[in-house]
Amino acid sequence: MTALRTASIGALIVAAGAAQADVTAEEVWQNWQQSARQLGETRVETGAQNREGDTLTITDMVFTLEEEDGGLVVRLPRIDFTETGDGTVEVRMSESYPVTITGTEEDGAEIVIDLSVEQTGLALTVSGTPEAMRHDYEAARYAMTVESITEDGTAIPAEARFALDALRGSYLSRTGPDGPGGSETEYDLAADTLALTIESEDRDETGAEQAVSIDASVAEVALSGRLALPEGMEEAEALPEGFALGFDYATGPALVEFDAEGPQGRAAGTARTASSAVQLSLDPARVAYDSSTKGLELVLPEGPMPFRIEVSAAEYGFGIDLPLGADAAPQDLSARVTIDSLAFGDPIWDLFDRNEVLPREPATLIVELSGSARLPRDLADLETAGAMGEAMGETGDEAGGEAGGMPEAAPEIESLALDRLVLRLAGAEILGDGAFTFDNADLETFDGFPRPEGRIDLRATGLNGLLENLANMGVFPAEQMMGVRMMLGLFSTTVGNDELTSEIVIDEAGQVTANGQRIR
Repeated sequence: MTALRTASIGALIVAAGAAQADVTAEEVWQNWQQSARQLGETRVETGAQNREGDTLTITDMVFTLEEEDGGLVVRLPRIDFTETGDGTVEVRMSESYPVTITGTEEDGAEIVIDLSVEQTGLALTVSGTPEAMRHDYEAARYAMTVESITEDGTAIPAEARFALDALRGSYLSRTGPDGPGGSETEYDLAADTLALTIESEDRDETGAEQAVSIDASVAEVALSGRLALPEGMEEAEALPEGFALGFDYATGPALVEFDAEGPQGRAAGTARTASSAVQLSLDPARVAYDSSTKGLELVLPEGPMPFRIEVSAAEYGFGIDLPLGADAAPQDLSARVTIDSLAFGDPIWDLFDRNEVLPREPATLIVELSGSARLPRDLADLETAGAMGEAMGETGDEAGGEAGGMPEAAPEIESLALDRLVLRLAGAEILGDGAFTFDNADLETFDGFPRPEGRIDLRATGLNGLLENLANMGVFPAEQMMGVRMMLGLFSTTVGNDELTSEIVIDEAGQVTANGQRIR
C-alpha cells in the first residue's frame, strides 16, 4: 500500500507539463480529482468550493484512500487556484497539513501513523491543456514528520522526519496516443539535500527492549521518470504495445549514521558514498537496468563481530540490457558486473590470514558481456514465461528427450562475447576476452546445449605466487603443489616471470583445445 501510493499522492498534492494553451482553475481542480481516483478506492470531500474573481478556493478538503489492509487520509485546510491571465493557474496551499495512515499487521494488530507535512515557500504553477497539464513547482523545504504511531491504541515511542531542501521539479500528465483510456506521465525532481532521521524504541516478541537510531543525508538528489499506460492495461496478459516505463536516479555524496541495540547486542557505524546512479527502462521490446555506486566506505566500530569492521570499494554495480519482444532476427543483449577495488580492514583479513601471508591488496571483479539472441516468442507474455518455467523444472526426457527441455518459447543465443574480464585477488590478476557463436540446430554435440564455436584468451600474473601462499597457509598440502602446477600447465603457457597465457578454442566440430592441446 503505502510507499508507492504515498509517493503518488504526494506528487499529486505537491505537483500533479510547457504550456501553449490555457487551463482554468476548475479544470485543474477537476484534473486533481480525476488523478486521485486513478489510485484506487478513493473519495475526495470538501467543506466548500467558492469562486471569487479569478480564484477558486477549496476549503477543508479530505482525501481518503481505502484498501483491504489499511488506508490513507489527507486533510488540506485550504487550496487556492488562481488564474493569472496568461493561461496558467497558480496554486497555493496550506503550508502544513496532517496525514493519517492505517494498516493491519499479519497478527491482526491495528497500526495508526499520524504524519504532518510541511511545504515551506511552495510555488506551484499549472499550464498546458486539460488533456496535458504540466505542474512546475519549487519549495524551500518539503518535509514529513511522524507525530505518533500506535498499535492497538498503545503508543509506540518513535520519531521520524524526512525532508527535501531547495526542491524543484515538474509533473506532466497527458492523454496517451491510444485513446481516452491511455495516459502518459513524465516527472522530474531535484533537491540540494535529502535528510532522514529515525529514532524508535520497542520490544521484540520476547518482550526484550530494542532501539534504532538512523541519521542520513544525501546531497545533489535528482530523479526523473516516464510512465505510459495504454488503454486496457489492467486486463493485459503481457506488456501491451504503448506501455513504457523509465526511471533515472542520481545523487552526490551521502552519509548514513546508524545505531541499533537489542537482545543480540549493539551495532553502530557509518556508511558513506561519493555518488550513486540507477537507470531503468522497460517496454514490450526491451528491459534495461544499470546501477553504480562509487566511493563506498563502511565502518562498524561495534557490531555482530567482536572486532571493528571496515569495508571500502571504489565502485560496485550491475547492469543488463535484454530483448523481450519476439523477432526472427537476432537482437543485441549485454550484461555487466563491477566490483572495483574492494578492500577490507585488517581484522577481517586476520580471520583467515593472521600471519599476513597473502598481500592485502584490494580485490576487483569486472565482467562485461555482450551478444545476440533470437526470441521466438515475447518474453513479457505471461503464458510464455509460464511455459519456460515449467520446462526448466522438467528433465530432458520429460521435456522432449535429447533437446534437453528447451521449449519452443526459449530464447536462442546466437552469439556471446566476453568483452572484458578483470579479476584481481591477493596478488594475482587474470585478464580475459573472447567470443563465441552458437549453432542452435546442433543440440547433440554438447548434450542438449547449442554447439559453441570460438575462442577465449586469458592472461594471468602472480598465479603461481598465490598458489604457493595458499599452500603455506595450509589451504592444501604442499605435496600437492606439483599436481596443481601440472594441471595448470595443461591449460596455460608460461611467457614470463609468473606470467601465463591460455587460449581456449572450440572449433566447428566441437573439439576443445587449450593452447593447441585437445582436451575434448
